[in-house]
Amino acid sequence: MKRNNPLIYLASQSPRRGELLEKMGLRYKRVPSTYKERPMKGVSPEKLVILHALGKAEKAKLPVKKGLVLGSDTIVYFNNRILGKPKSIAEAKRMLSTMSGKKHIVMTGVAFIDYKHNEVLASYDETEIKFKRLSERAVDEYVQKVDPLDKAGGYAIQKSPKIVEWYKGSYSNVIGLPRELLKEMLKELKK
Repeated sequence: MKRNNPLIYLASQSPRRGELLEKMGLRYKRVPSTYKERPMKGVSPEKLVILHALGKAEKAKLPVKKGLVLGSDTIVYFNNRILGKPKSIAEAKRMLSTMSGKKHIVMTGVAFIDYKHNEVLASYDETEIKFKRLSERAVDEYVQKVDPLDKAGGYAIQKSPKIVEWYKGSYSNVIGLPRELLKEMLKELKK
């Protein structure tokens, strides 16, 4: 039996993820998750985003344990280090200044738990990014215009002023939810 456009329980408070689901024409309801992200020594960044996405989906506070739950996690991987959300404006400025004129990778883990059909599906996507060269003044102006504290790496590709010189891969992945991967996973779940 095919499942047509099911209601997705989104285990994320990110407004950007909700906007991406809306643009895709998907029905969703935002639910809180009690999962706490934490560093995991010896775990690759690819595996980390999947584990965090699964954790968020598993710990989603659902009205009842049925339906389709979506968890997601985004990180920035730069110089063999994982950059999450900065804890302060000063930390955001350091992140942006350090990545100025250089390349990094944005990874997003995506996990679905389908309680009705007892299925779990998880994967990740990555996008290569290169920043423009940013002066100290440009970094200061950026953090005044774009709230860096709720974004991995302290920036938003979709916001102005534009600080990304180029990217290779999924644009929506950098925003927090890779549309192309999401479509593939939903097709897989409908089989």
